[in-house]
Amino acid sequence: MEHHILCTFSSFLLLFLFSSIPITSQFPFGSSKQAYDHSNVTCIESERRALLQLKHELKDESNRLLSWIGEGCCSWEGISCHKITGSVLKLDLCNKVAFSDDFHCKNCLGGHLSPSLVNLTNLQYLDLSWNNFSGIQVPAFFGLLKNLRYLNLSRAGFDGEIPHHLGNLSHLRYLDLGDLGLNGLRTKDLGWSINMLPSLTTLDLRGCGLFIHPHLSHVNFTSLAFLDLRENNFNNYMVPHWLRNLTGLHDLRLGDNNLSNPIRGLFDQMTSLVHFDLSSNRFDVSTVPLCLGNLRDLRILNLANNSLSGQIPSSLGNLWQLSTLHLNGNKFVGKLPTSMQHLRNLEILDLGDNGLKDIIPAWIGERLSNLRFLRFQSNNFHGPISDTLCQLSLLQLLNLGHNNLRRESEYYASSLGFVKSISLSANNLVGEIPDGIMELVQLQVLNLSQNHLTGRIPKKIGNLKQLETLDLSMNALFGAIPESLSDLYSLNSLNLSYNKLSGPIPSGNQLQTLTDPSIYEGNSGLCGKPLPNNCWEHKLPAKNGPIDDDEGHSESDWSWFYAGIGPGFAAGLSGVLGILLFKKSWRYAYFKFIESACDKIWVKTTRPRRNFR
Repeated sequence: MEHHILCTFSSFLLLFLFSSIPITSQFPFGSSKQAYDHSNVTCIESERRALLQLKHELKDESNRLLSWIGEGCCSWEGISCHKITGSVLKLDLCNKVAFSDDFHCKNCLGGHLSPSLVNLTNLQYLDLSWNNFSGIQVPAFFGLLKNLRYLNLSRAGFDGEIPHHLGNLSHLRYLDLGDLGLNGLRTKDLGWSINMLPSLTTLDLRGCGLFIHPHLSHVNFTSLAFLDLRENNFNNYMVPHWLRNLTGLHDLRLGDNNLSNPIRGLFDQMTSLVHFDLSSNRFDVSTVPLCLGNLRDLRILNLANNSLSGQIPSSLGNLWQLSTLHLNGNKFVGKLPTSMQHLRNLEILDLGDNGLKDIIPAWIGERLSNLRFLRFQSNNFHGPISDTLCQLSLLQLLNLGHNNLRRESEYYASSLGFVKSISLSANNLVGEIPDGIMELVQLQVLNLSQNHLTGRIPKKIGNLKQLETLDLSMNALFGAIPESLSDLYSLNSLNLSYNKLSGPIPSGNQLQTLTDPSIYEGNSGLCGKPLPNNCWEHKLPAKNGPIDDDEGHSESDWSWFYAGIGPGFAAGLSGVLGILLFKKSWRYAYFKFIESACDKIWVKTTRPRRNFR
């Protein structure tokens, strides 16, 4: 799924970056309807033969190229031609079927890339991403495709060195070499190659194993708008100083690189930055400038997982265009700056995993009305959960877990109609589970674990038809598990452990698929599968709450019953004997009755004997 989105995203990113650049009709990314045709144009014979030779040498176990037959190559899968000349302009073999985690993919192309591709002399777009070419080197003949504007070789299993011939692609605007296994990559050669491409607007070198970033004494790709150097783990800890000359950058990503050197002033001239990512490095406040107020166009700022400390700088409130702010995984302390209430365009705010100590300000709900993602997990927020959060009508994720919050209101507005995930775990919530939560019908994740909640699990929990994950563990909930819980057909993760629940576990529908006994452990009153103890014929009453009805009796009820039989019999016999001892008339009547009964028995037993004789 991820790589399918990336394949599509690459094309749309290019369109976005080129939107301000004049493009002729011959450039396929600008006006594809004018340049491309898929069926009504005659295919050039030499190019058709070149494609058939490519097919012949490729390994295609899933028959992705099954349509590559016949004369009309312009209608073949992944092929687009110029609508007048019939020249092949686009060859898109991006694999759109998901990879498994171990990189063995379904629907992958592999094998050998035929040099016949050089016969596609007008080729402008080549995408081989998300395939598996099993460690072969990037072919040097790619440097002969001099009309290429777009080249995507990411995650395609290439290895070795990047051929310096790529420096011949003077028209190239988009180059994606992300996640290639470039074990023998010589960054000097790479730097020379890419620096010969002044037309580049997009360069993706994510996860290329560079270790040492390319050294460039003179930067020639002045048109560059997008640069991704993430996940290269540079062993010299240095941010490339030549970046300061790329003043036209819109998107700069340097995350996961072990960087720590001072960068004050390095980005001051990058006033066009829209997306800035320094996450997962080793920066602290002595090396990263937190006064970024001059980057007024910034929309995405990611400083997560560094060692930034102190208070969050109030200057962040000047970045009015921000839609995404990640400061999670640092060492920030103190209160939230009130200037952040000016970030009216914020959609994603992640301050989790810091040491912030504050109440949740009311202005978050009152001013940041566009929030969709709010995460304050693992801080020291305290006090009540503000009702103003219910004004965030677009909110989809709310994570306030692992703080010291309490709830003073039972109100959970149904205005949170889009919320899909709520986590309030490990706080100081008390009382019953609010019925208002049961109105959030889009909810997919609900985590209220490790609190002090009491009462019963609401029967209306069956209203949450989209629920996939439910964690109510480590509270003090009592009573029976409602039958409506078994109607949650999307539920695949459940934890009710360590409460005071009792009675039989519902056996219907979805709960039958959740067979792990640990889901219910720590509830001594529960019985039935998947627990080893069987239930009595009737429902056990809740031990810590009022009894629903009197249909059944517990084991202790029957113990008292049997224990009372002996003393009751002894008391009754003593009463009868006492009356016979002290009441003379009763004694005569009793013995007369006994004597008469004995006579009748004697007559009935002796008469048959006489008749028998």
